[in-house]
Amino acid sequence: MKTPGNISILLVDDDIDDQEIFLLTIQDTGTNVACDFACDGIQALQKLGEPAYKPNLIFIDINMPKMNGMELLAELKQNPRLDGTPIYMYSTSDQREIVTRCMELGASGFMKKSPDIEELRRDFINVIDKRTAI
Repeated sequence: MKTPGNISILLVDDDIDDQEIFLLTIQDTGTNVACDFACDGIQALQKLGEPAYKPNLIFIDINMPKMNGMELLAELKQNPRLDGTPIYMYSTSDQREIVTRCMELGASGFMKKSPDIEELRRDFINVIDKRTAI
């Protein structure tokens, strides 16, 4: 599933419902954003291995099969083609140890999957605003 837009985002998340919530919330920001999805770290690496594919922002869930979010983050931070691409962790778990470890691995930030859609929308707007200010 991919949507058209000026800012391209890759969400790596194995939960289809979370992908849908992400897409609807991003669309509700009023920003022209294209969303693409990968269901696990392996699929994300395949997409990001395509020479013509380079999203403006990447969001990664932590708990996924095959390759978890922290393993994927570590892999992506070693890819020079993605230098300068903000990578945000996006998870239901925001335990301090997990957030700290993600930041040590090079995450640009951490967003909690909030049940409050308005809060989630504000968080996305902040991330997109940071990206478009660059």
